[in-house]
Amino acid sequence: MNKETEQLLKEMERIVGERQDWLFRFAYMRIGIREDAEDVVQEVLLSVFRRLREKTNLDNVEQYLIRAINNACIDYLRQKPLRVVPLEMAEQVPIDESDRQIHKEFIRINRLLHSLPLEQSEIVRLKCYDDLTFKQIAELQDIPEATAKSRYRYAIQHLQQMMKKKGDTI
Repeated sequence: MNKETEQLLKEMERIVGERQDWLFRFAYMRIGIREDAEDVVQEVLLSVFRRLREKTNLDNVEQYLIRAINNACIDYLRQKPLRVVPLEMAEQVPIDESDRQIHKEFIRINRLLHSLPLEQSEIVRLKCYDDLTFKQIAELQDIPEATAKSRYRYAIQHLQQMMKKKGDTI
């Protein structure tokens, strides 16, 4: 193994050590099922590890991991037959006690973002929940950075208007 590959592997180990929980939450907020989100993250990590062992060069391992997990979640949702549960009934889905907090957060965020166009809701998730920069969001979504910013701005304006009309907080 050459020195560059070793450095990339160390970088990946550091990222996984520091951001493993974040990577899981990133997948969970897209999939909504703990075990499947864990599987997606594990498969992506193994895939990236194999690529690095095969001496595939990556400019930014962390950005690559985020994009790979996002793509794996999209593939998962395309391949798995969806069991649609109305948002109002999502609170009744059986969950483990250890997952209760993240499941409540999943429901709350999805209720809030459900009223937005898909492009806008995904930008808000990436910015607010996943704490990505607009540059990272633009790279992940394959859009110009200005488009990511404008979609975010329109989404926030829409949510503010919606909350004023309802007269309450979400």
